[in-house]
Amino acid sequence: MKLFSSALSLLSIIAVATAATCPPVASTPEEQLASFNAFVQKFYYDKNVKAAFMDHVDVNYIQHNPNALSGRQTAIDTLSPVIGQFKITLLNKGFVDNRGWVHYRMDIGGSQPQAILDLFRFNGSCIMEHWDVAQARPTNPKNPLAMW
Repeated sequence: MKLFSSALSLLSIIAVATAATCPPVASTPEEQLASFNAFVQKFYYDKNVKAAFMDHVDVNYIQHNPNALSGRQTAIDTLSPVIGQFKITLLNKGFVDNRGWVHYRMDIGGSQPQAILDLFRFNGSCIMEHWDVAQARPTNPKNPLAMW
């Protein structure tokens, strides 16, 4: 019986990782992690903004970046045309207590690379809110380990 229960749980996690998870529904921590990992794959690796946001981000997405507006469609419209211009190298990621975070290096031609941390808040299965912190590498950093 325990094996059957574990198999059902695994199937549920796989379903979450491959399907749309919004609007939000109650989710286990394992299901939230699967949804977060699916979002990370679609957005940061595949650079498929539309799929990432339509499948994993609430329509009333709250954006805390002072240079961007809230709303899922606004994010899709803003990010889709430019994401291909960025080289993104993921350095760290994690998920705990309804929060997922991604720390990465972003290279944009002609400028210093940036260290960025994105933080996402989940409600059940769905990303509801985003914060970020970005820092451009100085031209002549004092610290030889600067940023990465």
